[in-house]
Amino acid sequence: MKQSRSTSLLKSVVSTAVGFSLSLLLQWLLLPVLIGAPVPLHANLAFAAIMTAVSIARGYALERVFEAMGWRHRLSPFIQAVIAERQAHEAREGFDNAHDDAHRIGELAEAGATYLLHAGTASETVPHTWPWEGEWFKPKGVRRDLVRGCALGIAEGEKFDRDRKRGRGRRAF
Repeated sequence: MKQSRSTSLLKSVVSTAVGFSLSLLLQWLLLPVLIGAPVPLHANLAFAAIMTAVSIARGYALERVFEAMGWRHRLSPFIQAVIAERQAHEAREGFDNAHDDAHRIGELAEAGATYLLHAGTASETVPHTWPWEGEWFKPKGVRRDLVRGCALGIAEGEKFDRDRKRGRGRRAF
């Protein structure tokens, strides 16, 4: 997904603020040694401020140029829909990490696989692979079901990573 202009600017400002601090510190420490005379604080501040403004403009311009050149991998509309669905699980449904972690190993993957396998089918019955109560199986059409299945697979993968990070090694399903 593309980075917004405001995000480009924010990243550039934060990066440059760190650079400003380092520049001021190094000027204060090294310039007296290099030129053999102390440099007044106001001169160090003025020079660091000028270089900071230049650095912000440079960083912002380069971020926009790189964005325009397509250096960032462009995500397909389908992948963008899967990411949006995964984010909506929490925002719309309230299915946060704690909720996902309460599921048994592989349960989210089973639900995702069921949506993927039955995408767009017109079956009146809930598939036997569906891990939850029948009213939670809500097919919505081929593409929508594919998106939901992939998002549930991502949820299972994220759950796996959280468990592994906590030192709870998991076996295969």
